[in-house]
Amino acid sequence: MVQPDVTLRLMTPADADAIAALQADSWRSAYRGVFTDHYLDHEADAERRQAWRARLQVGAAGLEWGLIAEDAASRLLGFAYVIPDRDPDWGDYIDNLHVAPALKGGGIGRRLMRGVATRLLHEGSTRPLYLWVLDVNTAARGFYERLGAEVRDLQLSEPLAGQQHPVWRCVWARPSTLLDDA
Repeated sequence: MVQPDVTLRLMTPADADAIAALQADSWRSAYRGVFTDHYLDHEADAERRQAWRARLQVGAAGLEWGLIAEDAASRLLGFAYVIPDRDPDWGDYIDNLHVAPALKGGGIGRRLMRGVATRLLHEGSTRPLYLWVLDVNTAARGFYERLGAEVRDLQLSEPLAGQQHPVWRCVWARPSTLLDDA
């Protein structure tokens, strides 16, 4: 389980570089052989840094928000980024959820998912919750299924690392189910 000193807080623009570094590390861990080695080793850090700086600059996100999981020393352990009401049919969208590769399996991802559901419910959302996961990432699909997601709707992704990839939509018709065993 997660250590008791792990806390969740809202993202700020000052978190952009740490978020980018964690996402690039996560991609190197999960997608070696899927994304090109050149991209992972030479482009991912700068590309993710540019993307997160732009996304988190003051006022850029609008209604979008993110949660940071950090330890008592304020080290980034994981994060989730949410776009409420992204799709009229599928509802609220988790655009990113990443946990530091060495910490996977320790409950941080589950805690972030619960935090997302709690905040959305507090904001009054009654919409479904969904995210996309790469087809090759069977560990993540299994994690989301254990959290009650229905995995369906195989499609091609928007370009990631310069290519499209097969992705599955993971859906929680009632995000409150993420809180059932909290």
